[in-house]
Amino acid sequence: MTSDEMSRISADEDYGFDVSGFIHVPQVLSAEEVSACNEEIDAGGDAGTLELPALQQHPVLTGYLEALCGAGFAIDRPPSLVGDGPEGTAVPLTNGPPEDRRRLRYANYRDTRECRGLRLFVALTPTGAEGGVVLVTSSHNRNTEPPADFLAGAVDLGMTEEPQLQAGDVLICAATTLYGVRGRPGRVIEIQYLNSRARPTAGYAEIEAPNWFTELTPAQQAVVGTRMTGRGGTVVSDGERAWVTEAEEQPPSVTLNLDEHSQPDPHELWFWDVRGYLVLRGVMDEEWLAAANRALDYVLENQDSFPEGHRSRIEEVPEQALRENDWKWPEDTSPRLGGEINRPRVGGLYELPAPHCDPFRRMIGHPAIVKRLNWILGYGFRESTEPMCCVYPKGTTGGSLHGENPGSHTVYNGRQLVEQTNVAWALQDESPGFGEDSGGFLCVPGSHKAKYPIPGGLTTSIDLPQVQKPALKAGDVLLFGGVAHGTTAWRSDRMRRTTIQFMGSSNVALPPGSKGAGWRWSSDLNNPANASKAKA
Repeated sequence: MTSDEMSRISADEDYGFDVSGFIHVPQVLSAEEVSACNEEIDAGGDAGTLELPALQQHPVLTGYLEALCGAGFAIDRPPSLVGDGPEGTAVPLTNGPPEDRRRLRYANYRDTRECRGLRLFVALTPTGAEGGVVLVTSSHNRNTEPPADFLAGAVDLGMTEEPQLQAGDVLICAATTLYGVRGRPGRVIEIQYLNSRARPTAGYAEIEAPNWFTELTPAQQAVVGTRMTGRGGTVVSDGERAWVTEAEEQPPSVTLNLDEHSQPDPHELWFWDVRGYLVLRGVMDEEWLAAANRALDYVLENQDSFPEGHRSRIEEVPEQALRENDWKWPEDTSPRLGGEINRPRVGGLYELPAPHCDPFRRMIGHPAIVKRLNWILGYGFRESTEPMCCVYPKGTTGGSLHGENPGSHTVYNGRQLVEQTNVAWALQDESPGFGEDSGGFLCVPGSHKAKYPIPGGLTTSIDLPQVQKPALKAGDVLLFGGVAHGTTAWRSDRMRRTTIQFMGSSNVALPPGSKGAGWRWSSDLNNPANASKAKA
């Protein structure tokens, strides 16, 4: 790849940086440039005063810096060697002062990206088994501060990522992305940049004050001091007088204005804020799971006895990419997506004859779910449409990425709220990753706050490097809303069985008596059988 090609940030990189808070750019530096940097360090350059012109004037890095930080960017902290971190799995993370979240913020509005700070990690030797740079994916867009034990590395919550770097690779991170160092990362250089609108970390060099400045009170000097001399301060007031203080604004508490039973667990709130989904482990016990699976066995065994239009008849829902291509898979279809069986789903779960309705009715208003939905959706949430159960045998197609809806994720009076949340009950295991035994839910963590459309087409976006597939065990419950999600083709010998409820806030229009369900292919206007309805 040429320097000119690499200096232009691609749509995939735009999206990846926006949702994840970093991009990994391989082989930015040539072998000769890596050698030049290593030679300067070996010649005695101090870790705090490295010049490394091969980095500071590199045309590829300049292209990325201009694209992400804007013209007029400047070095905020000069190149320095990354020090060693602790051994083992507990990696303390760097958060910085609370005000840095605002000063170095990442924002995206009116088609304009404003990344006020960037942190670059440049590998001059490979990272690997002995250590590396650890990042918290999507943490640049956080609305809450991380719990103390998470920052200390005592808990990981499955939220960290350690990119494997080769010599010449560069990690370009938003300055507000949480990071840490594990073990001995080798020779990695860190540089921090600012855009032209951000105050430097070290402040400004002082200049001589005009004569009239000395006639002001200390509080007045603090207000105009930065502009006049390069040195200001913090002023507070009781309404009668004003004075200078060393006070530092603290981030908002995770305690919300809710009843004591609806307060979020700090770890869950942090995970939901950064990732856009949440997994509750072991909500269903073995007896409940067995009853639910027996009920589905009953539904599948009695398909021939259900009349046409019965709510528990299987509906096979074709993937959008298939139906938009004359019912043939396009040549570029990802192996993660393609399959031979359209996605079978059943409904009417609450209306099954006893005792088969019981395990599904038990899901309605379950205490563990109510507790979370009260802080996710707000008081008065309700089920917004008929639930369904995925019953996917081996060979079932996947579902392309969809559902990215940042507009539904808002911060209101200091609270994060969404308008819709899906509640998925795993009745069978869903393996992690994309191996032979895999299949089921996948998503792009952080995309609930994305400002760029999902890059790539329906058949290829599922291969984006930001796509992750969390593991689900039978009995777990997955909550997700507004995050780009889909499913990978079902490859396991066991059937995928996942019941999904659709929940909405009290603000969402919900006329009583509505029998429509967006997941039903039989009533979908894209179904050729409903062509006459679509025209009407």
